Amino acid sequence: MAQNLNLSTEENAALDRIDAELAGTSVTAGAVARTEALDLENLCKKYQAIRSSLQVLVNIVKKIPGIGGKIGTAFEFLMGLADIACPVNP
Repeated sequence: MAQNLNLSTEENAALDRIDAELAGTSVTAGAVARTEALDLENLCKKYQAIRSSLQVLVNIVKKIPGIGGKIGTAFEFLMGLADIACPVNP
C-alpha cells in the first residue's frame, strides 16, 4: 500500500521506525484488560520514541481520499490522550 501512496523517503522511514519500535509489542484492548499491572512507564517510553513518526503517519493517513481526514483526526485525538498520559519531561 505504501507504494500506491507515493510516500516520500521521510514518510517511509517514519513507518519503518514505528514498525521497528513496536515489533513484538501487543497492546490491544483485550491484552490490556487481562493485564493486572499495566506497565505505563514502558508504554510511555515506546510512545515517546515513536511520537514524531506517528505524526508523520497521521499526515500519510490524511492523504487517503474520502476517509483520511476523519481517520487522521481520530489519530490526533488519541495522540492527545497519550500526550496527557505520557508527558515528555523537559
